[in-house]
Amino acid sequence: MANNNNRRHVTGRSRQFSKSALVLAMLSATNWAMAEETEKEEAQEIETIEVRGIRASMAENLAIKRLSNAIVDAITAEDIGKFPDKNVADSLQRVPGVVISRSGGEGENVSIRGLSSDLTFTQLNGNFIASSPGSPSRSFSYSLLPSTMVQSVEVFKSSEARLDEGGVGGTVILHSRKPLDMEANSGALNVEYTYADVTEEYEPNFSGVYSWKNEEETFGLLVGYTKQDRTNRSLGGDMSGGGGWRWATSSDLSATDTAGNVIADSTRRFAALEDAYGNVYDGVWAPQVAGVGVTKEKRERQGLQATIQWRPIDDLSLTFNHFHFELGQNRTTSQMWIPEWKYNPDYLTGITLDETGTIVTGMDFTSGAGGTEGNLEFPWIIGSYTVEKDTSDTYDFAFEYAGDLYDLRGKFGHTEASGGPSESWSAAYKSGQPASRSDSGQVENAASFAGWRLGDRVSLYADPALLSNLQAGIAGDPDPGSTGSSFVVSDLEEDYAQLDLDYRVGYGIVDTLRVGAKYRKATLHRETNNTFFITQDGADRIASGELDPFSQGAIDEVSYQWIGGMPKLEDILNATSEQNIPGGFEVNTMPTINWDRYREIVTSEYVKHTRREPDFVFDIEEEIMAAYLQADFSFGDFRGNIGVRYVETETQIMSSDKINYFLDDIDDVTEEDILGDERLIDVETTTVRTVTDSQFLPSFNIVWDASDNLVIRGAIAKTMSRAPFNDMGAPEQLTFISQEWADDRLEFRGNPVEPGWSGSGGNKALKPFESVQMDLSAEYYYGEGSAVGIAVFNKDVDNFIVPLIITSVRPFEGFDNPFTGVEIVPPGDITVTPFTTTANGTNATSRGIELFAQHAFDNGFGLNVNYTLNDTNQADISVDGEKVGESALVGSADNQFNFSAYYENDTFSVRASYNRRGETALGLADGLTVYQEPYQQVDVNASYNLMENLILTASVINLTKEEPRTFYGEDSKARLRSSSYTGQRYYAGITYRF
Repeated sequence: MANNNNRRHVTGRSRQFSKSALVLAMLSATNWAMAEETEKEEAQEIETIEVRGIRASMAENLAIKRLSNAIVDAITAEDIGKFPDKNVADSLQRVPGVVISRSGGEGENVSIRGLSSDLTFTQLNGNFIASSPGSPSRSFSYSLLPSTMVQSVEVFKSSEARLDEGGVGGTVILHSRKPLDMEANSGALNVEYTYADVTEEYEPNFSGVYSWKNEEETFGLLVGYTKQDRTNRSLGGDMSGGGGWRWATSSDLSATDTAGNVIADSTRRFAALEDAYGNVYDGVWAPQVAGVGVTKEKRERQGLQATIQWRPIDDLSLTFNHFHFELGQNRTTSQMWIPEWKYNPDYLTGITLDETGTIVTGMDFTSGAGGTEGNLEFPWIIGSYTVEKDTSDTYDFAFEYAGDLYDLRGKFGHTEASGGPSESWSAAYKSGQPASRSDSGQVENAASFAGWRLGDRVSLYADPALLSNLQAGIAGDPDPGSTGSSFVVSDLEEDYAQLDLDYRVGYGIVDTLRVGAKYRKATLHRETNNTFFITQDGADRIASGELDPFSQGAIDEVSYQWIGGMPKLEDILNATSEQNIPGGFEVNTMPTINWDRYREIVTSEYVKHTRREPDFVFDIEEEIMAAYLQADFSFGDFRGNIGVRYVETETQIMSSDKINYFLDDIDDVTEEDILGDERLIDVETTTVRTVTDSQFLPSFNIVWDASDNLVIRGAIAKTMSRAPFNDMGAPEQLTFISQEWADDRLEFRGNPVEPGWSGSGGNKALKPFESVQMDLSAEYYYGEGSAVGIAVFNKDVDNFIVPLIITSVRPFEGFDNPFTGVEIVPPGDITVTPFTTTANGTNATSRGIELFAQHAFDNGFGLNVNYTLNDTNQADISVDGEKVGESALVGSADNQFNFSAYYENDTFSVRASYNRRGETALGLADGLTVYQEPYQQVDVNASYNLMENLILTASVINLTKEEPRTFYGEDSKARLRSSSYTGQRYYAGITYRF
């Protein structure tokens, strides 16, 4: 539907606003036309006013907010440019009630009023814009979109019938520049360099926009281009690997955590911990892995816009747009981990606990704690190498006819995105080597001791001789079981067509009747690929059909890691320990692998073979038809709209499901790895389901212009958001572990696993989110660019979606080994525990209050402050109609605070911005709810006008070098999940406007 009207007709209210400088700024920015001819002429004169500077843009933002018939916040191009932000998400975080998530230090996803980013609906010029960063998501990836491509942004917090459905949290509408709205031969060029303390590199960014129109202002062309090169380096401590935290106990009964939650399934339980001195730690939380890592990422962002406008007659305009966004991400990850392999008295020499005595906050290990030197396999040296590119293209054609009594608009378009790695693989090495595999016949350890501690960060330590010993060829045992490749790619596209009619009835209290219809058809394909480096003979056998490329056993027989082809660790280690670690974690020594050298060695001897996995695929097709009727009204000092939207969605989901049978891992006689079908059997199936959903979505907005300065608003609406793609389509994966496999993992690998069934999968029966929401606000405008306001909101959310771990009992036909005929699993009911899936919740409430104040002083100083308090309840989670637990709303943050102070004059401006997000629920992981602690960040930017059109700019991002941290459970901060640091970044550049 038409979500933005370049023409709006103001009737019955000119008495209050005609002399307001605020409205003048508004009209100059948005180019609104008046219903009466005299008003049209006035608007044309106002159109020449140029909005520049922080104060002017803030006044413009307020004007958009004031004159809206809904609850709307806005930011404009000047405002975006004056902030030190490199994409639109960074700018949106300063809007009341908006929370962003970051990737590599940049804003990536946007949440509104405490709800998940999947519930924020983002549109470009009023239509869906596809993004597909590998794993598909309904949440737009703002990392694709440079801020220079955007003229203005509207954040709708209350709904209108004319708005596309999809934003239970809210709707963000991005508006691009148009040539007929700009001066002929106008534009801007910007060159900028950036520097970060974590990379110590200087890198250029470039952006430019040029707009032309003929003298008659009937034909225009605009082109824009942005190129940003950026090296990210993220430093992080990680306690989530291998299964997160577990409850260590000797009891066979169900255990409970310190918050009283029942830990009912056996896979959540360790054996009681015992150190070398006989101390037993029974009934404590302990992590499976303590690790640190460094991710280095080279980002290359490009954005292209081409817009053509033609006005063949005065009342008809035609617009064609093409947008292309591209984000290349080449990255390597280097990690050092201490897993749970040696949680026994032969190695464990000490344990530290938190003040409650129930959470392990440190462990110390020594290779000879048991009396003789044992194989201390860690620190585990692991990492990965990824080449990735994500693209998004949108083509649309629009027409608008403005008659005397009606406006008719239409738009037809196509948006598509593809993303994910073209190559991604990992490798691992151990710092120890057992006597059976060493040339000397003795145990070899590169590190004789190691350990970790938890505080605000993860701290790891190891024998200082670790790197020199590995370089000398001592230990460094390859770990083929943790070496391989698997990565997700996806393609998402949508065709859309819409038609909207605004009829100015001017009858009674009704000013305008709006009707419209829209058709959308979206298709998503998601698959998993695997890259193998195999022998030339293996590649030839695949080409001839002699070797089945989809038989994992057959591929393993020719894959480099399983046939002794992994490079020697001493040949690929970097010469020095990882350096320049200003935050994120602490470590005394950190050997890392040169991944370019690793790949060079492997590819020189083996052939790259990438296969499309047949058992990790899902396809989703959505066909959406919508229609709406909306009346805009005004009477006396009141105005607003009332309407209803009808939406029908038909969704077809196909997934390829799989059962893995783990049979035998190690030959008991030769102690060699078993390969082929005697080791692992895979069975694939396909599931298809079609679901139809229809919704009536009424909405009502009312505004009372109580005085020349005071505006009171109220709104009530029903909204919906469709379920996330992954939650619906994720293939079901069941795993059966035999007793023989479990015995081998314990005896030969020191890695205990539970025999039996476990699994995961999507939920094709998920219902869309539904919300009944109410808003009430008051805004007092007391000067140009100055106002204060308060808003309260309440959202009652049904069918919200949360991750869930359950025990699933289901009938099973039984399974015999297809090669030997031996019965593996008898027929009858099987118990799958844990089974990880998603489910709909009910009776969720998100309510809160927003406060804002904005003031511009006459001396050039000004400030902008806002605060949002959000309260969400613990809502019911049900499976098959039976309550199985409670959960917080995923993505909900309990508060948000922004403060910006600025000074500007004719030649100079400076602004400092403080942003704080409260504690945020991130969802369920490893059986516990994950929370991110409050995060705050200070950014500073300044500009200096060398001459009228030439501007120097500088900014600092994350001035105070903040580090986000996440934890398992709300009951303690000792159960650390992650700590990270993405750096302090500096920008300096020059902009020329013409």
